Amino acid sequence: MSETPTPSTDAPDIPTGPGVTFTFFYYFSGAALITAVFAVKTLGVGFGSGITGQLALAVGSVGGLLGAFYNRTKTLKIPVSKPKAFARKLEDTLSEMGYTLSETVEGISVYQRSRFRRLFSGDIYVQNQEKEVVLAGRAMHIRTLEKRLDLR
Repeated sequence: MSETPTPSTDAPDIPTGPGVTFTFFYYFSGAALITAVFAVKTLGVGFGSGITGQLALAVGSVGGLLGAFYNRTKTLKIPVSKPKAFARKLEDTLSEMGYTLSETVEGISVYQRSRFRRLFSGDIYVQNQEKEVVLAGRAMHIRTLEKRLDLR
């Protein structure tokens, strides 16, 4: 007996990026390393001294928390009753924020900023589903979209 595969009606998954934990450790390790090197050079103490480790731990923790808060990937699902009107409003809001439609792949629209600004802002992914729109991008940009679209 052979099984025939059933076609999937699910839409492709929107890119979610790294999680909160990875983002925290990324910024924590970068800030801690820079702080440790800076402390060794300016304070004239070695890597093995207690003050270097404590300072690196403190600054790394703050850097990790700030990085995780602002730069983690956030996904937002918005229920929509009038898809065309909401799509226009979303397009206008993204345009005001400096984003333009870059490409659409398998139902997922990718919005990007200009070449230089893209380095520091990341992309915003938009997926239109039957009764909702799913947005994904850096947390600070998704929060800005929430405010501008009056979703809070």
